[in-house]
Amino acid sequence: MVQRSLVTFLAAFGGILVILGGIVGFLLSLGPEGFGPRFYGTFGALVMGTIAVVLGLVILAFSGYTHYRGVDRNVTGGLILLVLGIVTWVLVGDWVLVAVGSFLTVLAGLVLIAQVILASPNARATLNS
Repeated sequence: MVQRSLVTFLAAFGGILVILGGIVGFLLSLGPEGFGPRFYGTFGALVMGTIAVVLGLVILAFSGYTHYRGVDRNVTGGLILLVLGIVTWVLVGDWVLVAVGSFLTVLAGLVLIAQVILASPNARATLNS
């Protein structure tokens, strides 16, 4: 149970950082000098900020799903968090808060996968007995 709350905390905090990173990155890109990557000016920053916010909301929603659903015996939850973190990092990881949030999401996915793999032999032993 402690590992599941750790996974939920890491994924939720990562999702919040991705959302904040998308908003702050977009707002800082509006300045005259600009901040961070601006591929097509303000429009590119708006697109990257929107993608970051949407992916952050998906990460945040899935962190709640892992907490309330209880995916203790399912590696799929960890793989989904892992893929969401990597996709976020690749698409919009140029902003620092987004990169840290996506790293925390990847870490949450790895912790959940490790929890399932380590708990798996015990589950098989109790089923066969």
